[in-house]
Amino acid sequence: MMSEDLSPEEKRMRIVEEIASAPAEAVDKLYDEIGASLVSSAGSAIGAAAGVAVGGPVGGIVGGIVGKKAAGKLTSEDGPFIAEGGPTAVGAYPHVHRAGGLLFVSGMGPRTPGTNEIPGGPIRDSDGSPLDYDIEAQTHSVINNVKVILEEYGSSLESVVDILVFLVDMDRDFELYNKVYASYFSEILPARTTVSVDALPTAIAIELKVVARA
Repeated sequence: MMSEDLSPEEKRMRIVEEIASAPAEAVDKLYDEIGASLVSSAGSAIGAAAGVAVGGPVGGIVGGIVGKKAAGKLTSEDGPFIAEGGPTAVGAYPHVHRAGGLLFVSGMGPRTPGTNEIPGGPIRDSDGSPLDYDIEAQTHSVINNVKVILEEYGSSLESVVDILVFLVDMDRDFELYNKVYASYFSEILPARTTVSVDALPTAIAIELKVVARA
């Protein structure tokens, strides 16, 4: 019970502290009750609800803490995970599937989440005619998509251990793709394989398949 001597601001901060130090059992109970139906977005949904309940700028802090706690619980289980900030899937697959201590990221392209636009332009038009495109822009974008997905799960690019890269035009694009890739991974040095393919499901030039530590 809070002391009546505390100011409104002090009371709000006490709420934040209590939520931040809440026992794991409280999050476990929440997960048992509603976790299964909110696997893809429970963390942010729960956090938003908590933030609204407290209100004001402090509500945003509370929401972030609660969301992180809930997401941490939800993502500690093996199985699929769909990131809110990831690009729309073009098939029946999640952004990430966890198995033990490893995260298997589905093949990701450079499409911009929310709009499906291709940074650097598509490699062909709607009639299938070739178009000029910017492989550097596409490479930056696909790596950023992977970064967003891993970070939403609670991992990072620094945790990547293996990358399989698909290029639709090895002769044209390898050198510039390799330069951009090095700017992200030259110190992390995950294992890497780069292969040439005839086509990818959308009009993109590059796709990454990533394995990372959870």
